[in-house]
Amino acid sequence: MSSLPNSPDSSNSSRRLSPSARVVLRIATTLAAIVLVFLLIGAGMSTWRGSGFRANGPERPRLRQVLALEPGMAVADVGAGNGELTVVLAAEVGSSGRVYSTDIDPESLARVHAAVAASRLDNVTLVRSEAGDTKLLANCCDAIVMRRVYHHLTDAPSINASLLRALRPGGVLAVIDFPPLLSWLWPLNHGVDARRVTEEAAASGFQLVQVIEDWPGRGPLESYCAVFNKQRDSQTSR
Repeated sequence: MSSLPNSPDSSNSSRRLSPSARVVLRIATTLAAIVLVFLLIGAGMSTWRGSGFRANGPERPRLRQVLALEPGMAVADVGAGNGELTVVLAAEVGSSGRVYSTDIDPESLARVHAAVAASRLDNVTLVRSEAGDTKLLANCCDAIVMRRVYHHLTDAPSINASLLRALRPGGVLAVIDFPPLLSWLWPLNHGVDARRVTEEAAASGFQLVQVIEDWPGRGPLESYCAVFNKQRDSQTSR
């Protein structure tokens, strides 16, 4: 369809822009592109959970110290994912110990089972958890670890109550996670602040021991480990 004689086309419209207006338009377009690229890169970085748990990595000795791991202990890997941490924990507690490896996803549990079988371990029990219940038995664990799982929780109070029940008096809970890059900007708000974790865990009855701010595993990005214990006079159920 041809243009009406008196209707200017887009090229004519652009020609009518003053030189200064064209400069402003180019700058605005460039800035918009830069912001878009920044948001896309930032979103990818903020959702990066870090590398998997490596048996020879820097996390292992620090986790051993935090959980006071030793042969014969019963520990839980809540949200086990691929089972890398489960296998390491099983080696730490030895054949006289027990590792409860939980996950809400059946496919993840299948991967954990494969990893356990490949390592020829016989001290691991797989547990299918739910959104509001780890399904761990009461007083079954000396220590529990949640590695980069807490920010996925949809019912943190119920899970925390379940964790408290599962821990024996004096037991230790370690929550390893990372804060959002920018909590107020949607593409960059993946993660959970340590303060929220400590407040929610305390509300469920845990006692805060410390927050380790320089936890390894995410390269230059922040990661922390919030450490709690169950007081020896805590009730087994809440």
